[in-house]
Amino acid sequence: MITKNRIYGLDLMRSLAMLCVIITHSGYGSLFGTRYGIVAVESFFVVSGFLIGGILLRDFKDQADISSVTHFWKKRWFRTLTLYYVVLLLKFILIDPSIGWNILYYFTFLQSNFYGIDYLNVSWTLVVEEWFYLLMPLFFLIFFRKGIKPKNFYILLAAFIVADNLLRYFWVLKTNYPYGAMVGNFVFRMDSNLIGVGLAGIRMFHPEIFKKMSHVKYFILGFSALIIAFILFSIDGGGTSDVNIQAVWVRSFWFSIVSLLVAVIIPFFYLAPIFAPKEGKQPFRWIITWISLLSYPIYLIHVEMYRFLNSSLPVFGEMHPALKFISQNAIVVTFALLLYFFVDKPVLDYRSKMVKK
Repeated sequence: MITKNRIYGLDLMRSLAMLCVIITHSGYGSLFGTRYGIVAVESFFVVSGFLIGGILLRDFKDQADISSVTHFWKKRWFRTLTLYYVVLLLKFILIDPSIGWNILYYFTFLQSNFYGIDYLNVSWTLVVEEWFYLLMPLFFLIFFRKGIKPKNFYILLAAFIVADNLLRYFWVLKTNYPYGAMVGNFVFRMDSNLIGVGLAGIRMFHPEIFKKMSHVKYFILGFSALIIAFILFSIDGGGTSDVNIQAVWVRSFWFSIVSLLVAVIIPFFYLAPIFAPKEGKQPFRWIITWISLLSYPIYLIHVEMYRFLNSSLPVFGEMHPALKFISQNAIVVTFALLLYFFVDKPVLDYRSKMVKK
């Protein structure tokens, strides 16, 4: 059964985040004046850090060695690289080869730093993620070779998060780089994933605290604060307020603030009784599970599919916006299913055979 061993609350969180991304890129990027779509991306980073951090803490709890690191890399890269490279090559071969040898920047996840992301603009998040996957196990290898002590774990993690914030702050003051140049630069974005790793540490070392955090009152508090943060993020600095997307604090400290608030609401999705498995009482659970399973291929292809459909089929320009949204995304989901069954699932099945747990 496909829902077996899956965490329904996190599947729901991924599904809602993916829906926000799709709606945003379909031309509805503002809700009551707020840029709500960015919350989806930031939540992806924190959830990824939480899940990957849990794996690393479990595998490296007693000791860490290079074989543990390479084992982790194999499992992660089977999961993320194959589908990404297939989508990248399909675009290069079938749609737009104009990038030429510059496609190597995309193969090595250096496009955000040295080339630009216009060729496959959703790839900026993968740059952050893949460098996190590469560097995080090395972090554990260097600092926790002989096992993980909770106190040292929290101190080191906090030090790296603070250092990343200070690095962003002084870099913004020095260069005045805009928000767009900061958001996808992996050197400045490790803190969001690290906050997720810290939450995984709380779950492992202090499960009683994690359980308390899952109470609905903390979810309401965290979600309310998250809404306020995004309202501030979205205020137009051209008016009476000087708070806007290019404010120094937004380009430096805002990322960690939002990630911390996302981390506050994750325990609710993870442990709240409302999300516990209930056979026969969650008739739509399979839909949420499938949306979560398809979230990665959908994320990779949806923007490119929108561009291709709008440029190649003029009929989409004549449709009612609601019908256009439904039609385009029905095609996106269809192609995502094909990618899942013919690329993603076979690769993951192969991984389960080749990379033993």
